[in-house]
Amino acid sequence: MGDHLRKIRYFPDFGRKSPLWESFTDKYAMDPSDYGLSDELSRRLRELMSFWNSHFIDAPGSDFEWDSAENEQFYWTEGDRLLERLRSEVDGIAIVLDERRGRPGSIAEATETKR
Repeated sequence: MGDHLRKIRYFPDFGRKSPLWESFTDKYAMDPSDYGLSDELSRRLRELMSFWNSHFIDAPGSDFEWDSAENEQFYWTEGDRLLERLRSEVDGIAIVLDERRGRPGSIAEATETKR
């Protein structure tokens, strides 16, 4: 069924304004405009990435961590909301893979192992 659909990978990375990625494209690091997302969702994705970049910080050593439990909870809750909205807006043209947790070697994986 989904073989003809694009596959959007959803995860943060430092310096990015969008958590959208697509393998096997010339661009790889994607923007909301690449999918024709609504202005509201595009803005909220940018805001969430700005929040993540500001509050998921370099800790002593080589680890990263959240600056507070409240900020971490906000990120996951809002991220879940935006993920569902994204899936709704690209329904029929793409599937969205939530890769915030568990990508081998990822910052998301490092966060998950601390939980």
